[in-house]
Amino acid sequence: MPRRATNSAPLAVVDYDEDGCTDLVVGTPLEDLVVETDTGWVTILYGSPNGVGQDKPALNLQQGSTGTGDMLARPSETDDRMGSSLAAGQTAIGQPYLLIGVPGKNLKGHVDAGLAYYLRGFSSVSIHLDSDGVTGSISAGDQFGASVAGSPNHIAIGAPGETVGTNADVGLAAVFVHEMAWNGSGIPHPVESITQDSTGVSDAGEAGDLFGSSLSMVAHRPSGAATATDSVLAIGAPGETLWVGTNSFPQAGLVTTVRVGAAGAVTELASIHQGTAGVNGGSATGDGFGTQVAAANTAPNATGTASTMLLAVGVPGKDIGTVADAGIVQTFSLLGAPGDTDHWAEAGNATGLPGTPGASQFVGKYLNATGTHLWIGMPHGPAERGAVHGLPWSNVTGGTVGTVTTYQPGLGGMPLTGKAFGMAIR
Repeated sequence: MPRRATNSAPLAVVDYDEDGCTDLVVGTPLEDLVVETDTGWVTILYGSPNGVGQDKPALNLQQGSTGTGDMLARPSETDDRMGSSLAAGQTAIGQPYLLIGVPGKNLKGHVDAGLAYYLRGFSSVSIHLDSDGVTGSISAGDQFGASVAGSPNHIAIGAPGETVGTNADVGLAAVFVHEMAWNGSGIPHPVESITQDSTGVSDAGEAGDLFGSSLSMVAHRPSGAATATDSVLAIGAPGETLWVGTNSFPQAGLVTTVRVGAAGAVTELASIHQGTAGVNGGSATGDGFGTQVAAANTAPNATGTASTMLLAVGVPGKDIGTVADAGIVQTFSLLGAPGDTDHWAEAGNATGLPGTPGASQFVGKYLNATGTHLWIGMPHGPAERGAVHGLPWSNVTGGTVGTVTTYQPGLGGMPLTGKAFGMAIR
């Protein structure tokens, strides 16, 4: 199967050495070694009062060379693409963790089966579809680890190339609890592998859906709970074919949202696409709805509500009028009905996203969400060298339109150098 594209440098942030300063984690999945190509590695740039990378040497994590446990034991090999995806944060008990996707890893004779490394403290364990307790069938092209996500309570790993039944590239998302050494295996506790054929999940798995291509997860405090014990996970399936009557729209795309209980019980919240009742827009071939997803909890210490639990969905293949692949970002509530809450951001519209729609801008391909802002990368223009725009959530949820924060080469003291600025945001 063809190798899927990857961001050139995925990013994550975490206080990994617990010194009170935020550290930057950078994936370089196409890094070459002396002989092997595209093996990849991950670099931790430690923060300090003087800035990132100033007071402590960086740590390069490389299979077979650095790190501990499984990472040290497994050799780097051509096309591993270690660092294609990253997730980092703190567990509910305050321990930092790092999750690293290696979707091109060959395992047990299966090319591109993929795995993910889970780092916590001095431990490093590998997780894959042949790990004890993980539901799924290891096979060539699974690309397990192509996407990863985490919250203080759970982690999730995507395998968009997973074959389900006789259908290839249907996809899967595996969910785990932050509990080391489960059942003596050493990996976090696996609780469920989700496909579109799972009980209670809408739709059905079809060849080419690529379910699990994108993932985003946030902590959720349910009503009556004292703390945020649960998680909400958004799962993108940008290859999903949608039907309107007798007309089919390949690669229109779909997003599934699920609630993960404290012990791991998974319940679907919504199946979202542009054919969902009340949702703005219409499905079209190649839209890629769900190519990227970004979830946010704007009030993380409070009971979650429809107005505080938010989701942004990238639709980079959406045409705007006659402008092909201009792209949009559509926002929803993670808890409310999709058609009751959706809004639409495109370049130059009332949300304040700067610019004008242009061909192949692919707005929505590069996203990040924080508790205050939705960040949209626009590396393909209209700015010559790219830009990143931070929109207050009120701008994209129907509230008062606030000031948009823009980072762009040549503005605000940034040097006028480089290209494709905005391909990774954290």
